[in-house]
Formats: sequence, structure tokens, C-alpha cells
Amino acid sequence: MFTYATLAQLRRYLGLRDTQTGDDALLGALLDAAARLIERHTGRRFYPARGVRRYDCRQAFALLLREDLLALHALTNGDGAAIDPADVHLQPPGGPVYAGLTLKRGRTAFVYADDPLDALAVDGTWGYHPDWSGAWREPGAALADPLDASATTISFSGASAAFEAGHLARLGEEYLIVTACDPVAETLTVTRGAHGTPAQPHAAGAALSIYTPPPDVTQVCLRVAAWLYRQKDAGWVQAAGGLRGQITVPPALPDDVALVLAPYTRLRVA
Repeated sequence: MFTYATLAQLRRYLGLRDTQTGDDALLGALLDAAARLIERHTGRRFYPARGVRRYDCRQAFALLLREDLLALHALTNGDGAAIDPADVHLQPPGGPVYAGLTLKRGRTAFVYADDPLDALAVDGTWGYHPDWSGAWREPGAALADPLDASATTISFSGASAAFEAGHLARLGEEYLIVTACDPVAETLTVTRGAHGTPAQPHAAGAALSIYTPPPDVTQVCLRVAAWLYRQKDAGWVQAAGGLRGQITVPPALPDDVALVLAPYTRLRVA
């Protein structure tokens, strides 16, 4: 799963040199633990994922979404018919993150054929980012060679220092997780088709983008991971068994972290 900071960032945050890699497995596990703590605390996920979500058909013109929606790609009614995106209002108007849909009255309505449960299908990009239009950074890197849908090594040109292991990259509509980077050879090792996107071929010259999480979420992730790392002797973190060890985390975040995350916390309705 995606973390909101890279291993290299955490090493720098802790004041470790690039050659001090003895605790990398533990640090990677703590970054993951910190990201999941943030998500549980806020009730939100701060990275994009493509997918279809099913919803009950309970109202004729309105649909309340369980997850944050960044972009709507398609909407299928309960009778199997596609709903024209021009007939859909995303709510709240102007976004950048949407919590519901309303339909233009007189043009269409939500219906179902047999059963209202899971009758509606919403194909979207899901997640939370307060500046979705500026969430992807263009470092000036492009594919040096054509890329087929199964390749996991990418040759690129330009911006060789821009990439780090742990980055979420984008080629066209496909997301890729960077697992290793060789800036000298200008190659990336990647996981293809990440976060629900299909792996697909790309032409030479296609631009590579890098996802940038909300800056304060990245800072909180580093703060929490470093805090957990420094609790090794207090018993919160136990490096025992397995490559990354057994990670035990406290039940709550530090007070200063909770304050930073307060504006992001999703309202929970009982």
C-alpha cells in the first residue's frame, strides 16, 4: 500500500546518511504503520485509486458517497443504462473532493430493475487531496523507449534525481509504484497497474508524473514514523520475526499530530 513519504525522506528526517541502511526494513514498516494510523484517525485515504463502487438506489435524484471522490468517469443506473455525465452534478460544486451526486431533474433519475441494493455503479478516482488539480508534479522526465504492458523496468530521460523508491508515478492513465531507481542508468523498477489502473503500453516520449500527497500529511507521516522509531526502547516497536519484524503501534497519535490532522478528519455520522 502507498505511504505518504519515502524511505529516503525518512532517513533524511532522522538525520541518517544514505549509507546507513541497516534499519531500512524497520523504517519501511514504520512508514506503512504511520500511513495506516493517519487513515484510521481521519477516516480518509490521501492517495488516488481507480475503481467501481456499488451503491444502493434509495433516492431518485441524489446519491451520498461513502468515500471521497476526486473524479467521476462513468455512472451506471440500476437498470444497466449509462447515465450521461452531463446530467450529473458533483457535490459540493467546485470540489476539489466530492461527497455526493445529484441528477438533473427532468433528464434522468436513479432507478433499479429488481433489487435496490448495490444497484448503482460509480466508476471514479477515489481518495482525498485538497488540491487535486495540482497533485501531480511534472519533473520533465519522459520514456526513452516504448514500454509494453508487462515491462517492469523503465528507461527514461531527464530529471534523473526526481524519483525515489516509494513514489507513485503516472503514465497516461496508468499508475505505477516506483520500487527502485538508478539515476545514473536512468532506469526505474516499477509495479505496473497500481491502485486499480490497467497496465497498458506507452509510446517513447510519454511524460512521467509524480504524485505529491498533501504536504502536511507527508510531514505527519514522517513525524509519526520517526516517533515510532524512537519508541523502540519503550516497547511500542518490536523488531522480531520476519524481514520487517512485528510492528506494535500505540492506540492514539500524539496530540500535536492530531491537531494537524483535525481539518482532514471526516465527519462520522452515527
